[in-house]
Amino acid sequence: MIESAYRIGHPAPFPIELPYRLIQLYTFEDEVVLDPFVGSGTTCLAALKTKRRYVGYDNNKKYCELAERRIKEYLQSQNTLFNQQTNTSQKIALIANV
Repeated sequence: MIESAYRIGHPAPFPIELPYRLIQLYTFEDEVVLDPFVGSGTTCLAALKTKRRYVGYDNNKKYCELAERRIKEYLQSQNTLFNQQTNTSQKIALIANV
């Protein structure tokens, strides 16, 4: 496993720049991005950063939990004194196919 894999907690992470560019190229703001192999949630994070909604699922519950944790951390980091508090449970749509 490479260093970023240890840090993220998934054996095959990829740079956020990859889904970020594709999402910007092929979708419009507020559209839905589907990630059927959510893994560590990188595509969902890219969707949030580009003002898209997302649905992600994986057949491994552990990866859905990992993605949910990373998304919550990102959303909490966006809450500042000047922007409205975000209800993270309403923004996270992950499904574990167990």
